[in-house]
Amino acid sequence: MRVVTNAEQVLSNIARLQTELEKSQELADRLGFVHAWYVDTRKPEDPQFGFSKFAGYQDLDAETYLRNYKDLDGRNTEWVLKDFFEELRPGTSDYSHYHKQLTEWLAMLGRAPRKKVRLMVLKPEFRGETEAEDRRLLELLSVVAGMLPPHQRQELRDKL
Repeated sequence: MRVVTNAEQVLSNIARLQTELEKSQELADRLGFVHAWYVDTRKPEDPQFGFSKFAGYQDLDAETYLRNYKDLDGRNTEWVLKDFFEELRPGTSDYSHYHKQLTEWLAMLGRAPRKKVRLMVLKPEFRGETEAEDRRLLELLSVVAGMLPPHQRQELRDKL
């Protein structure tokens, strides 16, 4: 099996996973074991989720994945996928938002996420956004502000 070489292949695999899950209960049954989820955030109101062993190999379908999943190595795919995705920090508003959507999506499939899951979102340069839509600085400021003691947080609000 060959790993993906570009973001388009990854996004195609994530989209394919959605249709393959409709055809394969056995594939859906494996979703509760996933440690790291990759989120196609190009449609924020309707994100699509995929996992590294499916999203990171070329041309997988449910049958091929289920036949070979024991031989597939998530470390190889996670290494490649880091070029296209960035990890969300637990406790951030984006993490909470996408974790809630993941939980709801998995519930429709009769599954629930592991207690500790990693969420990776598409890097801005692969979303087709303009620089004005890049929210990384805002997220960083939000995290930093959340770490401040209450009196300093109020002081920051007053300055804004």
